[in-house]
Amino acid sequence: MYPNDGQATPRSLTLFFALSLGLLCFLCLLPAPTQAQRGKPLMLEFPTNLYGDNIQHLACDTDGLCVFYSKDQEDSSFFHLLYYDRNFQLQHHLQYALSSELNLEAAAYGDKTIYFLFQNKIKKKRSDQGLLVRFDCAKRQTDSVSVNGLPSDGVHRMKASQSLILFSSTSNGKRSNLYYLNAGSTLAKGLSIPDAISYEIEDFGLDTTRHHVLAALKSTPDNSTLIWLCETGYDRNIQHITELPDTLQYRCESIRLALTDGGRWFLAGTYENLTNHVVEGVYTLPYHNGTFDSLRQHQYSAASIITNNNSPFLHTGGKIIPHGDRLAFITETVSPEYRDRPVYYYGVMTYEYSFTGYRYASSDVFVFDTTGQEEWYYNFHYEDILSQQVGSYLNLSFIGDHYLLYYTRGNELVTMLTNAQDEIIDSKRSSSLFPNSSTSYSYDGTILRPWYGDYFLLSGQKYNAKSSRSNATYFIHKLWYH
Repeated sequence: MYPNDGQATPRSLTLFFALSLGLLCFLCLLPAPTQAQRGKPLMLEFPTNLYGDNIQHLACDTDGLCVFYSKDQEDSSFFHLLYYDRNFQLQHHLQYALSSELNLEAAAYGDKTIYFLFQNKIKKKRSDQGLLVRFDCAKRQTDSVSVNGLPSDGVHRMKASQSLILFSSTSNGKRSNLYYLNAGSTLAKGLSIPDAISYEIEDFGLDTTRHHVLAALKSTPDNSTLIWLCETGYDRNIQHITELPDTLQYRCESIRLALTDGGRWFLAGTYENLTNHVVEGVYTLPYHNGTFDSLRQHQYSAASIITNNNSPFLHTGGKIIPHGDRLAFITETVSPEYRDRPVYYYGVMTYEYSFTGYRYASSDVFVFDTTGQEEWYYNFHYEDILSQQVGSYLNLSFIGDHYLLYYTRGNELVTMLTNAQDEIIDSKRSSSLFPNSSTSYSYDGTILRPWYGDYFLLSGQKYNAKSSRSNATYFIHKLWYH
């Protein structure tokens, strides 16, 4: 259950991504529906000199794919929405005239509707006014409504349903909040907790069956971490407020939420040993109607706790991936890296100890059932990843009874296929995403994400190595795993 080296001998090489680009399709030359069958990848391309450099996309589960961007034309600004079905057939093109002061803050998909939240900026400062644009995927209809009460710190994340839109504000170092925009209302209202100490929004979720909202909050009184929950109705009325259980020896340091198929909440995060102040592993904690089930602690392997220089590793707060009656939880293990560099003062050379980035050592991957019982653990090692920002690289997809671990960097895809019995079906290996490209391209920001079924979306930007980087192309691939 606890392999230490992160490697194993392959049983068979059954991992394959259909990446042949012989069936590339450009936006104006859409493929026939038969080209989207399994084993035949589809692709959309958006040259930035034609579409601008702010292109984004939103996967809409089995309802298709939405690509959107803003572009200035003469004295006006237009928001474009391109809606595709699962075969990358263009179904709808919306061109929406916008005020030059409106900026897109967030987008979300829920209940077969795509929601776009814009906010007014006056002299580069956000006002409390904005615009909500809704696109009904089934009816191919769009409507919009002016909204008020938007946070001046900007919108960080958004989740949506037909009855309620939830979004959190960006942390300003002191406090962030959760905002409710109910159906039929044009005023967003913040979560109000009487006499609450300053808090940050760690995570939040919607229970569309019970019409409840669960907010995970983090406070730091006296520089110590306090994790707590606030459960409300859609009307912001508080149902339960409770702190996460801590012991005299351990303290919860982060929290992530997932609503299971059984209608109960599953909480997970990292925990710290209060004796040595080292993050030692991950906790799990089921929650329902203001009460907790048993708190379980799941330790990291020794390789994820102490670095080679005998100092503790840093760990991200983690991300949770629900899948039926199983959930994956992944945290990244990093350490700050410093190097001596020569500097000159009045012509005299000396050395300065400077920060160069965060060195990624590994990821700790857990799979749990909905009660928090650990089914599988793996310490996935990285190779030569140095980043200026702390984020998340590794992803996990449930493929039948197997676990597919993967991440991308530029033109490289790193994968490993295993199962709960610690049988490595395909050992960790790196391969080129575009091995058959006839032109020399450089790739930035490549991201591979699950879409629906066994299909994935690969996106990013590519540059012709012989031309200016300003002539980039934003691409989206549909890939099938088999």
